[in-house]
Amino acid sequence: MAGPGGSYLKRRLLRLQIGYLLSEGPGNSKDVPIQLPQRVQVDCDLYLESLTGFLVLTRTKEGILIQGTLKVSHARECDRCLEAFDHRFELNIAELFASPPDANISAFNVDSNGEIDLAPLLREEVLIEESYRTVCRDGCRGLSAITGINLNHEQEAQVAAVPSLDGGTTIDPRLAVLKQLLK
Repeated sequence: MAGPGGSYLKRRLLRLQIGYLLSEGPGNSKDVPIQLPQRVQVDCDLYLESLTGFLVLTRTKEGILIQGTLKVSHARECDRCLEAFDHRFELNIAELFASPPDANISAFNVDSNGEIDLAPLLREEVLIEESYRTVCRDGCRGLSAITGINLNHEQEAQVAAVPSLDGGTTIDPRLAVLKQLLK
């Protein structure tokens, strides 16, 4: 996975010219394949590793209705072991782009050049998907609560119990040093 400094496609590829569809009457539609197998910048802080699928653009009297399913690959960090991995998921898109712009109809609009920008819509959908906990693989064992090592790569050694200074119970080995500061 390349970092944000690596090569990527610019977000202008997420703009679709649909002026021809606006000039046609309501009910007309067009299938649009989306094939971006390379890293693409959606926003200044969001990059997708790949984006593929098909969208159906349908002219309505309010604007352009976009429907379809997109397959997304996005670099994420595992919520259990904190390792980077490619999170692959599908986005089911169904959104109206208003023409002329009208905030009461839709948050998304067809611009004055007859173009729609998919980037804001993709950003919202990907951020919603990111809000769910995701693990790198089934059976990810995560990090050790005692030592912090990644349990997917190495077994946790048995940590010897550290006797407390008062002669009674054992102390968490990570905090044993702090107990000695009380002297």
